[in-house]
Order: sequence, then structure tokens, then C-alpha cells
Amino acid sequence: MKKILCLSVLTASFLFGSAMAEVVGVVDFDRVVDNYSRVKSVSDEISDKFAEIQRYSLDKEREYKKLSTPIERKNFEDNVSKEMNRKQEAYLKLKERKEAEIDTAIKNAVKQVAMSNQIDTVVEKSVVFFGGVDITDKVIKALNSPASK
Repeated sequence: MKKILCLSVLTASFLFGSAMAEVVGVVDFDRVVDNYSRVKSVSDEISDKFAEIQRYSLDKEREYKKLSTPIERKNFEDNVSKEMNRKQEAYLKLKERKEAEIDTAIKNAVKQVAMSNQIDTVVEKSVVFFGGVDITDKVIKALNSPASK
């Protein structure tokens, strides 16, 4: 009797599970990044910060060449080294924070599009050989819409 009951439950769950097929969405992440308007402004901001560090370094190199005594040079090196470390740390934190913001915005847009299109699972397009509902364009549109800014 127990075997028949277990078999009935397994059969019912199989039939019910196949009737409720999962919808899989795919997203071309590279295309999303390339077409997300905010990525360009963030990239420019990060590049500007890096260029600022390079200008600082070149300026300090010129100043260093003008110093004449070893003591002046040593003090100058110590001060510049500390300041350069501070600037590089600030740059890395900015870069990390901005990249995380972009990543979060993309993930939220994917989630929003998936939910509104009744898609159960979303994967990167490159890992799918065949099938799946491509939602890349919808994600790009959601990211670039005025409501998401």
C-alpha cells in the first residue's frame, strides 16, 4: 500500500512539475554594458580620477628634480609617497563603488524585466547553446529609461 501511495505522489509531482515548465531568460551582459548610458559617464569619471593621479605624479617628479639636498629629497619622497598612497586608495575605492553601482543597477533591471515578463530564471546568453527568451533589449531599455536614473 505504501509503495502505491509513494508511486502516486511521484507521478503526480512529475505531471504537475512538467505542466508548470520554467521559463528561462537570457541576457547578453556585454551588450547590456556597452549600451547602458551610465557606463560611459562612470568610465569617464574613473578615467579622470586616474589622470589626476598621473598629473600629480608628473608634477611631483618635476618638483623633486629641483631639490638639491638629500634631506629635502628624503622628506619630499616621504610626503609624496603618503599622498600618492592616499590618492591611489581613493581611486580604487571610487572605482570599486562605481562598478558595484553599475552591477547592482544591471541586476535590478534584469530582475525587473524577468518579473514583468514572467521569467523564472535568467542566465548569461553565452552559456546557452539553444533556447531561452532573450531579454537583453528590454534590460537595456529599462536601464536607459528616465525612471531608472
